[in-house]
Amino acid sequence: MWRRYPLFWMFLALVGSICVIGRATAEILTALLPDGVPGYDDGPGVTVETRLHPEQMPLGLREGPVVIAPKLAESIGYDSNELSGPTKGGSWEVGTDATLGLSSETARTTLGAIFSLEDRRVLAYPDQSRTDGTVSAGGRFSAGQDEITAAVAHIERHEDRGALDTLPSDRPVAFHVDDVRLAYTFNRAPWSLTPEVEATEWRYDPTTIGGLPVDQSYRDRVVVQAGVTLRYALVPLRDLVFVVRGLGQDYTHTPAGQINPGSRGYQVLAGISDSADPVWHWRMLVGGEIRRFNAAAYRAHNTAIAEAGVSWSPSGMTTVSGTISRETDAAAQEGVSGATYTTARLAIDHELRRDVLLNGWVGWQRQDDFQGGYQAGTRFGVGVTWVVNRMTRLVLTFDQVDMHGSAPVAGIAPGYSRGLGLMTVKLGL
Repeated sequence: MWRRYPLFWMFLALVGSICVIGRATAEILTALLPDGVPGYDDGPGVTVETRLHPEQMPLGLREGPVVIAPKLAESIGYDSNELSGPTKGGSWEVGTDATLGLSSETARTTLGAIFSLEDRRVLAYPDQSRTDGTVSAGGRFSAGQDEITAAVAHIERHEDRGALDTLPSDRPVAFHVDDVRLAYTFNRAPWSLTPEVEATEWRYDPTTIGGLPVDQSYRDRVVVQAGVTLRYALVPLRDLVFVVRGLGQDYTHTPAGQINPGSRGYQVLAGISDSADPVWHWRMLVGGEIRRFNAAAYRAHNTAIAEAGVSWSPSGMTTVSGTISRETDAAAQEGVSGATYTTARLAIDHELRRDVLLNGWVGWQRQDDFQGGYQAGTRFGVGVTWVVNRMTRLVLTFDQVDMHGSAPVAGIAPGYSRGLGLMTVKLGL
């Protein structure tokens, strides 16, 4: 029945799931990390955008067993709103992104590292300019039929005002992340068992709101999670998946007089992942989380959590993909113990010609604080990529974000709207 009525089942997967699941937070770690590092490189599959045309890809520079992949991107564009308050302020901006990738692969070992810098110069409002950076490294090692993965990362970033749970600060809030993760996969066909552990430290710089200094150290925290993932292969590339995970959040700089929102949580999810069909790839995990706070003043939260994704490639020229998820995470507001984040996204990639790629996307996101209040918004965009040659790409994009929310908790921005158009030249060796 799946093969006879694929559109029907795609519709059920997306619409049926959107009622209960989603995924959106300003600080999803995987969204902050570049591709290409073992241990951080889980992806949704191959699309038109990511499919490799060998003759169009940079070769990199080989030094013995190591491949060096330098990349540079220069962009210029106009942002209709660089400010967070009720008054809009547009500006031209210039961006420079530089990335150095290192990789090495043998029959039993895959190693990789990424060093990246992202600089944004806002011409009309220099105080909104910012520089971000990432250093990450990881490896995948074979141990007989088993596999070990390990990865570490250090991230320096600023919050994007188009994301959920951002403050109406006078300039984007800077934050720093250190992360380490380790996993071991026991492969015993038709099943595999993966215990894993991850520790993440978040630190925030002070900011100002309306010219008044606002300390952000109350958001500093250490998050440790450990879990086990069981996969059972019904057929090759079609797996039943079960996940059990425990996590703890410990806040390290709670101000005097405030309640520490530290917590302990337990998650259970079950579902299926199917990549056996060359046209359809899909996954769905549904479950629940029990979160208990260390302070009795915060009541416990039991939340339905899940994530789902589907991609449809009716031909090698077009890919349609959708994702929906729901999860809980920390909140930016002081005195708020946490929030539920929900999002849905639909994207279309189309190869108009071998050297011209078109894409478009639309999304919805919502944050519901445990103590009341919410933020919600929509996002849509379009883009076109011209593959000039192996080393050069020209990319034109436009992205529109509209946010709104209630404000029972002081500080939540009541609304935000921005349109960003960019022309980017990407170079790679």
